[in-house]
Amino acid sequence: MKALVATVMLVAVAGLAGCRGAAHVPPTNYEIPQRFTGWVTVEFEIAEAPALPDDHGARLIRVPSGGVMRTSNRQVLGILDNHFYFLDAAGARVPIDEPAARPDAAPDEAAKPHDRPVVLGFETGDIRDASGHRVFERFYVGPGPAGTPPAP
Repeated sequence: MKALVATVMLVAVAGLAGCRGAAHVPPTNYEIPQRFTGWVTVEFEIAEAPALPDDHGARLIRVPSGGVMRTSNRQVLGILDNHFYFLDAAGARVPIDEPAARPDAAPDEAAKPHDRPVVLGFETGDIRDASGHRVFERFYVGPGPAGTPPAP
């Protein structure tokens, strides 16, 4: 019998903004291939993976076409300042909306279809099991609904 201990926290930016003493963390810019649809997973604290580059004071996460990005950086938690972009054919950033981050977002935002690609279901996690310790964040990019995220 395998023992599994998992902690997954849905991150509601509006909810964190009201927390006293919550740490402000550096902004993070996510660059996603233009036609990507599906779940993105960022795995942290992977010793052999490269560090995240600096993007004018922000952390830069360049998501590869397969949707899984690994970095040696530690995950930072606190009041999030995330920015999501598609990269067009010329390498220019095109902002992607994150409807669930709006203060007036419906609780079931990730379960709804949208008329354009959006970011849905952003969550962070920390899993300890027989294969070790994994720290990650993941989110869905596409028109929705997001569906069930893949196992980390």
